[in-house]
Amino acid sequence: MRSRLALGVVLGLLVPHVAGAQSAELLSRADAETLARVTPLLQAAARDSLPLRALESKVLEGVTKGVPADRIGNVVSGLADEFRAARAALRDQLPDAALRDGEIVAVATAARQGVGVEVSRSLWASRAGDGSLEVPVTVLGELVRRGVPVARAAEVMAHVVGTSVPLPVAAQIPGKIDGAVGAGASPGTALASALRALNIPNPPNRPQGKGRRPGG
Repeated sequence: MRSRLALGVVLGLLVPHVAGAQSAELLSRADAETLARVTPLLQAAARDSLPLRALESKVLEGVTKGVPADRIGNVVSGLADEFRAARAALRDQLPDAALRDGEIVAVATAARQGVGVEVSRSLWASRAGDGSLEVPVTVLGELVRRGVPVARAAEVMAHVVGTSVPLPVAAQIPGKIDGAVGAGASPGTALASALRALNIPNPPNRPQGKGRRPGG
């Protein structure tokens, strides 16, 4: 009886403040203790316009794995902080841009993989229209995670964005690199092979000393 009452109180707090397609699943699957732990985190995330769906997914992942409520809360808190930092950095440099949730998640993930937010931000300067940069930023992070130097990865992805390479094609680059690395190629050689395989032209060479490195 007590647990049902606690659950009812938590639901009453959560429903008005947490929106999103996954909220109903979150409310039905998470126990009262977990909901009590994550409710204030999700409320704060909603106020800060952070990607709620991604945070809810992390809660559900923990629930599925049977992770204790405190640990779920700690992970969600850390993830929210990463999203908050990514969003603030993007907003500082792109005050008029409409930032999509997927882009914020991608920038935060890329930062965890060693790509500074200022490097991810450089892709916005290459964008011709207003299409989402979630896939290009995600691929940028995956290239760096596979050993491609940050400057080279940023140069390639800026070229991909600037030349409007279809997103389904761009999304295949990491997989193509894996195949080439598996055959013994270095990350740089594997990247070149991946671009050829996908019919993506190499970025034009910049003269020595000209231009700035992404984020420089």
